[in-house]
Amino acid sequence: MGPVVTAERHRRTRRAAVTAAAMLGMFLAAMDQTAVGTAMPTIVASLGGLALYSWVFAAYQIAFVVTTPIFGRLADLYGRKRVYLAGILGFVGTSALCGLARSMGQLVFFRLLQGIGGGAVLPIALVIIADLFPIEQRLRIQGIFSGVWGLAAIVGPLAGGFLTDHVTWRWIFFVNVPAGLVATLILLLAFHEPAPARAGSVDYPGIGLLSAAAIVLLLTLFWGGHAFPWLSLPTAGLVALSALLVLLFVRVEMRAENPFVPFSLFENRIVTVASAGGFLLGVSMFGAVAYIPLFVQGVIGTSATAAGAALTPFMVMWTLSSITGGRLTLRWGYRPTTVAGMALLVAGFVLLTRLGPGATERAVVADMVVLGSGMGLTATMFVIAMQNAVERPLRGIVTSINVFTRNVGSAIGVSAQGAVLVGIFEARLAPRAAETGRGLPPVADPQVALDPGVGSHLTRAAHEAVRLALADALHGTFVLGLVLAAIGLATVVLFMPAGRVTEHLPAADGGEAG
Repeated sequence: MGPVVTAERHRRTRRAAVTAAAMLGMFLAAMDQTAVGTAMPTIVASLGGLALYSWVFAAYQIAFVVTTPIFGRLADLYGRKRVYLAGILGFVGTSALCGLARSMGQLVFFRLLQGIGGGAVLPIALVIIADLFPIEQRLRIQGIFSGVWGLAAIVGPLAGGFLTDHVTWRWIFFVNVPAGLVATLILLLAFHEPAPARAGSVDYPGIGLLSAAAIVLLLTLFWGGHAFPWLSLPTAGLVALSALLVLLFVRVEMRAENPFVPFSLFENRIVTVASAGGFLLGVSMFGAVAYIPLFVQGVIGTSATAAGAALTPFMVMWTLSSITGGRLTLRWGYRPTTVAGMALLVAGFVLLTRLGPGATERAVVADMVVLGSGMGLTATMFVIAMQNAVERPLRGIVTSINVFTRNVGSAIGVSAQGAVLVGIFEARLAPRAAETGRGLPPVADPQVALDPGVGSHLTRAAHEAVRLALADALHGTFVLGLVLAAIGLATVVLFMPAGRVTEHLPAADGGEAG
């Protein structure tokens, strides 16, 4: 009995070490995205290249979104360990290159490479955890993993600001190197997984077509409204090209012997509903949340620091409800938990639409608590439901599909709500500018209106006109988010299967890694 107990204890220790290492890798990749934004003014002052400012973010995001499904599928074919180690080593190496960048052009290129590493680290960490634990523990552990996102969102800007002010902005990237190497060493020594159950060739045509379609779509969303108007020939051309590439991708996948994305997955209702739910979460939530600091600063009139802190309750509640959601799902099943989560999101958006020019910070905090609670019960449960609905050899691709659809939805949502914001802002500002009687400089971007250099030249009446126009514009974005969240609620109410979690497990749940 002694050797058996010792072996089990050793196995649990290795599993705990692998979990901590995967969580550390996830935290680094997630925090890097939030920390860089704080340092960008200093980086521009150091490197120049103001015209490439936004590309520091866009390059990473495009690479991350495009490569996520690729690495998910490769992890199914060739093993989680191999793909994750390649991803985290790539992330560590390109982080060092970002810290050594001598021009903005170099930084953008290295951020593109860094995003490729992030595209492997974040989703494959979730897959590794799904492989390590049986279903009951999986539901609890994945909720804690969601807390990594919330913690990174809170710690990232603080760490970025501290390193920029007291050391140098380059350490935002350098700090990833020792921590990433520790995670790599632990996984290399402690993580053992069974051989991939399904070998096969890589569907390069499918990968190429889906990647090209995603790149064209993301570039359209990035350039639209800035490089050219939304209603213009370039926009229509890029949208048409992206649609054509998607159609070609579907045709190739239907004929492929070993498709990159097996469409048979979507015959499973849980996979289909959770994918659609993740997309609708991205479209509705991330656009709205992105504009909460703008409301707090521009309408209520707080500092930029207080505006950023307004998201803290959202992140905290996301973490707490993710952990709680796992336990509730074990008792109730996927349908009641996700319906409750989507209902909270709808309620949160209703509260957001009631915010007006006289709103207080306390009202915003209350709204963020409701929205964060809904996010934890939906975003995390959608990932877990997809993982549990398929056999182990397909967990990598379904996890990546969820991350991919949510990020594409986020990009679309931010762009769509941004277009609504600018359109209403311009429409409301013109008549109010005339009412001031003093004239108002043309302000097409609400963010610019908050610039102290612009605000210092406005009269009190003109400043109030900007504030009221911004309140109306943000109300429009929240109404759009409400409509999309309501569609998400209807989706899970009508189509998410009822029953206990164990009723929806595949015939073979796959052996645990260790």
